Amino acid sequence: MSIISRFQAWLRAALLVLSCAIAPAALALDPTIALDGYRHERWGELEGAPRYVDALARSQDGWLWVGSRYAGLLRFDGLRFLPFETADGSRLQNTGISALRPGPDGELWIGHGSGGMSVLRKGRYRHLITPEQRGSVFAISLGADGAPWIASWRGLFRVDGDRAVRVGPELGYDGARAEYVLADGAGRVWATNGAALYLREAGATRFHRLRPVRGDAMLLEARDSSVWLVLGKEFEQVAPPSPRRVPAQPGNTNTYQSLFDRDGNVWSGNCPVGICVLRPADWQRGERFTPVGAAERLDQAWQMTSLSVLALMEDGDGSIWVGTPSGLERLRDHAVHMVPQLLDRGISHPARHPDGGIVAARAQRLDDTAGLVRIENGKASGLPDAIATHVLDRAPDGTLVLGGRHGIERHGRTGVERIPLPPAVSAAADSIRPRSLAAGNDEVWLWTGRMGAWHYRNGAWTRPPVKEDHPQKVAFDAAGRSYLGLPGNRLRIVDGSAVREYGAQEGLEVGKFSLIVPGKPLLVSGEDGMQVLQGNRFRRLAVAAPDGIGAASGIVTDAAGVRWINAARGIYRVTPEDWTRSMNDPGIALRGRLFDAADGYLGGGVSGLLSRTAAVAGDGTLWFAGERGLAWIDPRKTSPNPVTPAVEVLAVSSGTRHYGVGTGLALDQGTENVQIDYTAPSLRMPQKVSFRYRLAGGQEWEEAGTRRSAFFQRLRPGNHTFEVMAINESGVAGSVTTLAFHIPPRWFQTWWFLAACVLAFLLMLAWAYRLRTRHLAERIEGELMARMRERESIARSLHDTFLQGVQGMLLRMHSVLTGLPPDSPARAEFERVLESAEQVLEEGRDEVQGLRQGFANVDAFWQGLLRDVDLILPGGSGRLALAAAPGSVERLPVRLRRDVHAIVREALLNALRHTPGAVRLSADTGQRGLALTVSDDGAGGSAMDKAGHFGLQGMRERATQIGARLRIDSGPAGTRVTLAIPVAPDQAVQSRPAHSTSTEDIP
Repeated sequence: MSIISRFQAWLRAALLVLSCAIAPAALALDPTIALDGYRHERWGELEGAPRYVDALARSQDGWLWVGSRYAGLLRFDGLRFLPFETADGSRLQNTGISALRPGPDGELWIGHGSGGMSVLRKGRYRHLITPEQRGSVFAISLGADGAPWIASWRGLFRVDGDRAVRVGPELGYDGARAEYVLADGAGRVWATNGAALYLREAGATRFHRLRPVRGDAMLLEARDSSVWLVLGKEFEQVAPPSPRRVPAQPGNTNTYQSLFDRDGNVWSGNCPVGICVLRPADWQRGERFTPVGAAERLDQAWQMTSLSVLALMEDGDGSIWVGTPSGLERLRDHAVHMVPQLLDRGISHPARHPDGGIVAARAQRLDDTAGLVRIENGKASGLPDAIATHVLDRAPDGTLVLGGRHGIERHGRTGVERIPLPPAVSAAADSIRPRSLAAGNDEVWLWTGRMGAWHYRNGAWTRPPVKEDHPQKVAFDAAGRSYLGLPGNRLRIVDGSAVREYGAQEGLEVGKFSLIVPGKPLLVSGEDGMQVLQGNRFRRLAVAAPDGIGAASGIVTDAAGVRWINAARGIYRVTPEDWTRSMNDPGIALRGRLFDAADGYLGGGVSGLLSRTAAVAGDGTLWFAGERGLAWIDPRKTSPNPVTPAVEVLAVSSGTRHYGVGTGLALDQGTENVQIDYTAPSLRMPQKVSFRYRLAGGQEWEEAGTRRSAFFQRLRPGNHTFEVMAINESGVAGSVTTLAFHIPPRWFQTWWFLAACVLAFLLMLAWAYRLRTRHLAERIEGELMARMRERESIARSLHDTFLQGVQGMLLRMHSVLTGLPPDSPARAEFERVLESAEQVLEEGRDEVQGLRQGFANVDAFWQGLLRDVDLILPGGSGRLALAAAPGSVERLPVRLRRDVHAIVREALLNALRHTPGAVRLSADTGQRGLALTVSDDGAGGSAMDKAGHFGLQGMRERATQIGARLRIDSGPAGTRVTLAIPVAPDQAVQSRPAHSTSTEDIP
């Protein structure tokens, strides 16, 4: 364990001890409360408790350790009994445990009834005494230095380090065995061997014999530090009270069958059966007493798991724990106390009597009897009641108003004033009973079962004329204003002659009214929640309780300014700071602490029938009307719990696989779903301990409520850190407990597998790209071959038809020419025509050759353009200016040159036909390809679009076929035709560069 972990453990233990020291009155068993007023909890076999609970101990970390005769050692967190498993797998010497004692450093000393003693330290057992060496262990007590003293069948022992050293005659103890040992708070050590009582004074090294005793003697220390010898059921004081000089050792342990609690109550088991209790006044008058005749006892079979008591212990919270052969029991004080005489016997209306006491009206549900009772010290006694009181209330000026079948009485400072019932109600008194009453300083509202509401003021009764004006709730303030909650979400405020009404237009939506609290601000409550008046509108007031508190029916303020709201789900305690915060801003949920059945308030607050369900007594106690009777609470004994237990992780599992929770926890490969079980040992209010957890690393806290298991799904491989914390019943959050675990990846979740997948994917992309380019190349090659075959077909057709026909014509023309006179003008003209025809025939042959081969030579590309221009437009090449960048046409693939040649030729001829000036042809290269531009200063480009001209259409079709882009820009300055061909840099062919800048440069 690291230094930080040790410090945290020490700090938690110190807080636990400190909390017990600073607030004992808030947790102890109040002697003024009867035994049947304590909360009595029982855990038997059905609740998982072990049988024959012989030893009990509460350690500094909050766990209750339970030692059983047959089940060994278990831990109890307040809800569950959990077997303890050591970190190293070590085991107890045997399952029979007779004594337990927690030590100052977190260790637990364990004694066995069949012999042997061990210590549980840092999660591991260490055996100090074996069964064969020392026999049965009867008692373990810690001395002033923290070292254990052991009473066993083989004698008295003291633990020195990791050795058990026998105390013999050389140190003044001459007993062969020791039946009991007690190290008291004054530093003394008491021991008995069944025949004599021995004492070692504080600071001494030797024992001395005090007096003879009989067997089965036990020694107990009272709260005032007096020491008592218990012989059977006889208590005898052997040392008077003395100032404590030695701090009490941390933790708690049991005695056998008797104990003194911190309030001076004496608890004794088996007297002769069950448990009996003596209050301080019953035993503190002398030096001897016996609890056998105690009036308060649990001695009926239905009251306990077993009437045989094996162990008694008081823990740090003041609770009394009882071990029996059938299980475990606890007695503890409630925060809220029900009045036993009024439990389930009618609805009680509490109010403060003018003399300072509490008075309540009791109305039976079944037999319709009524009566007036006064409560003192939690007990109810009847009072004279001339009007058969059913309901009561207290006016703002302190006047007590009673309402019964025979009239109304006002008990004020001037005496008792009698008011008759309304005549209609009085005439039907046998069948109509008062149901509720609200009293003002000089007026009264009375509700009856069938006749609705009646209003008394200025000596006369009136009744609202319409049903909609019969109030559901009425309240009064000290200034005499009345507040009427009417059906239909309407609130009417009457201030003398002034009347103000609020409704849905002002945001009032509480449903049926259950409570109206005048003040600033005005608070109203109903079946649909609470609202606060801000300005002229009502705002909804939320409550921070997880499931709400239900409809509120009463509210009181104690001497410290704390408000207590009586609601359907319990009593809600709100501090002044929280109240002010939410009243100023209703959007902030009202925070508080809910007292419910777990705190002793059975049934929750009553609503619907009573006008006032909460009152403050003269002694500061608070009284509430509940569904199951009248309850009271002392606000001075309900201080918040400052300590939250640390969470302990119990187990980690995935499916049927369970893991330990030690360091270096590694789960199976590929684990995705994980369950983590945890708990927080809280014996005070385990039902109200809530939890939140998360996986560290950005995940939000998840509110788990009281659930003690966390579930995670679809976890990724790697390192994870589980964080969990507990929040106690007072809303105090504890420290964060962490658990680190590792999930190894499966082979397909490793980094190298992912890297291999990425590499394989990239290779597949490369292969697909290569396959695609090959397919495209094959497709292009196929298209080119088709065009080549088409050209060859055209060439063969031209050669076999057109050229042969022209050749035949030339032969005939030659034969005709030979018949003409040599010097005739006709013969000369005919020779010129024949020469032109032969030139056309030569051009045809060249065209056929071009269809088969294209322009493999760059010079042929440029010469072909000039020849075509001069052939079609004689002398046209004289107006043509050529500017070609070095190596431009060389980049043009041979397969594209024929189409490019045709497009450029068409553009040149069109420009020369329509432009009288010069025409410029430029060739430029760039990263994206080759650009050939024909520009003029006329309208050559626009003329292409005239009717009957197909040059532009042919140019665009050729450009589309070769993947080029043709652009024509026409304007006043001339026409510019640009052919952009995408050509890769590696598509150059071996040919002589064309770097000429004029027609003369071209051979």
